[in-house]
Amino acid sequence: MLIRRNDALPGPGTPPRTWTPAESAGDSGRAAGRLLAAAATLGAGALALVSIGCSSLSKPDLEAALLALKKNAPIAELGLRRTTLMLDGEPHELVYAYAPSRSSDPARTPVVLVHGTPSTLFTWAALARGGAGFDSLDADRDVYLIEVVGHGVAPEGPRASEPTTFQVCADYVAAALDALELERALLVGQSYGGEFAWRAARDHPGRVAGLAIMSSSGYERAEGDWLPEEVEMRENGLADYGWLLNSRSRVERALAPHFQQIPPERTEEFFLVCENRSNWHAMIDLARDENGDREDDIAGISVPTLVLWGADDAGYDPVAYGERFARDIPDAEFRLVEGSGHYPQEERPAETARALAEFFRRVDAAEAAR
Repeated sequence: MLIRRNDALPGPGTPPRTWTPAESAGDSGRAAGRLLAAAATLGAGALALVSIGCSSLSKPDLEAALLALKKNAPIAELGLRRTTLMLDGEPHELVYAYAPSRSSDPARTPVVLVHGTPSTLFTWAALARGGAGFDSLDADRDVYLIEVVGHGVAPEGPRASEPTTFQVCADYVAAALDALELERALLVGQSYGGEFAWRAARDHPGRVAGLAIMSSSGYERAEGDWLPEEVEMRENGLADYGWLLNSRSRVERALAPHFQQIPPERTEEFFLVCENRSNWHAMIDLARDENGDREDDIAGISVPTLVLWGADDAGYDPVAYGERFARDIPDAEFRLVEGSGHYPQEERPAETARALAEFFRRVDAAEAAR
């Protein structure tokens, strides 16, 4: 399927708009809650009619709003780039940020950072560009932050003809290596992005020098391990229309279990992402596709692997899931990030950056010995 390309997307210099809760829900957003409540009793058909009259935040406006957030200034400084990747013989747009190595050694293996759902490439801002007391990943190698299809400011997913799936996203990650002309790369993925990354590494081991997965999906989860909002997304037939009821308070409640303290502007970022109907649909599709259907393939991952986990992860228990990855993947290394929940790259960027840098150096040594 060809994903529509929008050539009018704003560049880094585009003046950002200031969004208010009502405005960012679209001109008809103020009435969405009342309409949805009225239509809910009539079923999904009536909700589909309601959704026609309620506009979602466009991808260009979403991009401008995300770049305007103070937390995302490091990415705004880099600017977003675009190129074309080929997937199943058809062109797709790849949106990414590029932080060139600050080292004089050009031989270091580049790293590709893969976000989760409904996150975006902006989750890597601190790791890619550094912060107080620690070096960013671009200190000694090129860093690419890619936006996965169906997420953030990337083009819309394939939902018009088929759902957004883990395999679609994994194939997109693999195709991005070709588009970026990376013969071999280090893949780092977090949450659902961990599964996008490990599937890509499992399917294309010759292209992946090393793999780091952080608080990743991949195994079939026990029934009691699903969070309430995940149960709703998977089982509620009206969840497809949940973007109509998106609000900052709902987003904050969903984020609260995953952070010791929600970072500044993180609620706003997730709220904006979920204001786009396509992003919401991709999130629902992936929540329903998370069934551990390739868990038997995990033991076949053959590249050097770091399993990095937030010690207080409420989404995927470190023992039940993190240590299981480390047991199943041959010679994998397991490390906990203390004082962190589901997003160690945001809560503990210094510790996360150091753990990744140490792992990358070991992979570099192994690559040099090949």
